[in-house]
Amino acid sequence: MRPVSPATGPALSAPVGAPVDAGLVRRLLQVARACALLVATVGVLVLIGWQADIGLFKTLRPGMGAMAPAAAVALVASAAALWLLQPRYDGSRWGWLGRALPWLVLAFNALTLAEYLLHVDLGIDQIVFRDVRHEVQTAYPGRMAIVTVLGFLQLSCALVLIGVRSRTAQRVARLVTLATGGLLLMGLLGFLYGKASLYAVPVFLGVALHLLLAQLLLAAGILAMQPSRGFATLLASAGAGGRLSRRLLPAAVLTPLVLGWLRLQGEHAGLYGAALGVDLMVVTMIAFFAALIWWNARLVDIADTRARLAQADVRRNAEEMRDLYERAPCGYHSLDADGVFVRINDTELAWLGYARDEVVGRLHLRELLTPASQAVFDALFPVFKTKYVLNDVELEMRRKDGSLLPVSASSTAVRDASGGYLMSRTTVFDITERRRAEQALREASEQARLRLAEIEQIYRYAPVGLFTFDREYRFVRINERMAQINGFAPDAHIGKSMWDIVPNLAPQLEQLYRPIYERGEPVLDVEIHGRTAGDPDHDHDWLGNFFPLTSDGAVIGLIGVVLDITERKRTEQALRESEAAVRALSLTDPLTGLANRRRLDEDLRGELHRVRRYGGQLSVIIADLDHFKRINDAHGHEVGDQLLHAFARILQGHCRDVDLAVRFGGEEFVLLMPEVDAAEARACAERIREALAAQHIAALTQPVTASFGVAELGAGETEADLLRRADQALYRAKATGRNRVVVAEAAIPAP
Repeated sequence: MRPVSPATGPALSAPVGAPVDAGLVRRLLQVARACALLVATVGVLVLIGWQADIGLFKTLRPGMGAMAPAAAVALVASAAALWLLQPRYDGSRWGWLGRALPWLVLAFNALTLAEYLLHVDLGIDQIVFRDVRHEVQTAYPGRMAIVTVLGFLQLSCALVLIGVRSRTAQRVARLVTLATGGLLLMGLLGFLYGKASLYAVPVFLGVALHLLLAQLLLAAGILAMQPSRGFATLLASAGAGGRLSRRLLPAAVLTPLVLGWLRLQGEHAGLYGAALGVDLMVVTMIAFFAALIWWNARLVDIADTRARLAQADVRRNAEEMRDLYERAPCGYHSLDADGVFVRINDTELAWLGYARDEVVGRLHLRELLTPASQAVFDALFPVFKTKYVLNDVELEMRRKDGSLLPVSASSTAVRDASGGYLMSRTTVFDITERRRAEQALREASEQARLRLAEIEQIYRYAPVGLFTFDREYRFVRINERMAQINGFAPDAHIGKSMWDIVPNLAPQLEQLYRPIYERGEPVLDVEIHGRTAGDPDHDHDWLGNFFPLTSDGAVIGLIGVVLDITERKRTEQALRESEAAVRALSLTDPLTGLANRRRLDEDLRGELHRVRRYGGQLSVIIADLDHFKRINDAHGHEVGDQLLHAFARILQGHCRDVDLAVRFGGEEFVLLMPEVDAAEARACAERIREALAAQHIAALTQPVTASFGVAELGAGETEADLLRRADQALYRAKATGRNRVVVAEAAIPAP
């Protein structure tokens, strides 16, 4: 017999009619791995206990039997085998090791059993550690108890059998594991209910509690390794039985154990006698299982209600499918082996104008076809019954009123178990509109042929340049306008390259055309500047669009569309210059030549954005000419204009390149100073004030002065806040005697 993975062999496949929940199967395999890990941990701890003489690891408490070192080794080997028999190791060297380890455990325990039966000592019991103090409570130092040996023999046999490709072997493995579990459970009950009951069975003499628990875990892991067979199949079932078993089984196992232990504890404590203890345990078990059965019955009833609702949904879906079949936008019918209708939907009946009982079981399809279509049917139907598929067969059916119905039919065959033909499943589409479309297409093709000459004339005499290149940049076709741009006749272009026709532009054009040839990408709206033989004395501008010319997905050339935009470019340039002049006038004060209020608003907004984003400083100076109205009234507006112009020149003379001098309005001026703090701005204002005082205006008999307000941008301030603080400083300068510079108080940040 060939070994096989416990999760992949056919012996482990689920029986027909027993659906298995894949998620539960994965969880059971995880349980098997967890059992293997726990068992190995127990074995390793016991070996550490023997090595380091730690009593807690060898026996759970003083007075109880210690686990033999050989038993600990057998636990580790069995756990490793259980782990390596997982599907993930199937076919690998680890999988082979997993199948070999149970044989070693089986051989060792068979020798130990032989020692008991033949009353000999082969010296194998103390190979790993010597039981000097006779801590293992058996007749021989370091030897496993008989029940332990029997347990390992049976469990190792089960591990060997679950790797064998045989249903019988799998079944025997489960039975052996269950029998071993029952034997070990008897030992566990002995520990729970007192050693007297344990040692009443001689084979349990010297057994250790944690060894019993480890072997029970090993048995559980072996059962979990077969989630699709036997006992575990019901646990992994996706049906109601699986759910019911998963709910009831833990209670069925644990409840009697717990209640039996509680009953004995109550008797030992003197709370009641043996008879009353039995009564209490029976009544409690009846009440508990009655409640458990009621709870599960309620869940089953809910599941049954949901199943009935699901069946109603299935019936409704079936009705919807029936309605979809009957009222589909296409016809459906089925023909038997003789070509007689056995089924037809309402849609096709409506097309033909027949009632169902006039067609089904009565009419042969040939009776509804024109003579030409009958010949097609007679040729194809025998082939269809052997090939089982026909696609897009066009036929003409005759309606009951005698009119014709052109259709396209596609069929697949329904076959019996032996592959013989039973009937067809045919989909029928009304192609009346398609026939009309084909006729319209033929008429359109004729119209296209008639207009082809017109298109040729349009191409030839189009007002834009059109041409076609091959892969070597040679002209294949060109129209009159493109030839005129290049300065050669159309015929002179054919077969010539662009280096022959436009040598001055060829390097520039080659760079433009490269993406078209290399990647098949169009080049759109590109401007070309230069000269051609058409006008060798003047530069021209052209707007070009170039497209790949492809064949079977490969680029074989390009198509170019060229428009002379020389005049448009000249017009656009003149317009841009005009717009620039208009904008300059809109941002400049006409009297002084300084920036005006609009320019200040734009620049101040930009500077505030800069400071907020990148940090830095910004200050403004607002200046107002003192007693300007008196000068205007006394000397006239011409002198006033001279004064304003002179003051503007002074401001410009004290500005950096990055500063902005603005006539704010009337006799008020503003100086915007980026990256300048209030102290530097004040110093600049003082220099301007002194320069103005030293300025001589011919018509004036005394010096002219000005007052200045200075403010530095504070945190969170807006443009209006900054100008308002500078303006307030200006008013304080005027209020305190004019001809002075006042710095605004620092801004108070907004809360």
